[in-house]
Amino acid sequence: MRAIHTAHWDMTEGENRKSSAIFKGSNISVSRLSILAMEELFAIFHRKLDGSLNGVIVAAGEINVGSLERIGREYQPRPTDVTVEEDPEEDNPAHAVIPQTINRGLARVIIAN
Repeated sequence: MRAIHTAHWDMTEGENRKSSAIFKGSNISVSRLSILAMEELFAIFHRKLDGSLNGVIVAAGEINVGSLERIGREYQPRPTDVTVEEDPEEDNPAHAVIPQTINRGLARVIIAN
């Protein structure tokens, strides 16, 4: 699960566009629903991230790790091995990272799924 800030989602009237910035970059922070329930993760997201320069948390994106790996392998023009690695934190034992560099095109494909 990936926390989504106001800066990453254009919710103006008539729009509903999510920014590729949600998954673009490297060491993308995610949390695993197999460790904590969605309600627990939202509480952590709000407590830790609502003060971010990217704005408050307005949603979360959920994607299965197997689907994420498949999307990376099948991505054209550059197939990418995408993994999720455990990285528990004291206040979020479900924390993990996607260590690979995700480019804008691949990020858009991930978001579309």
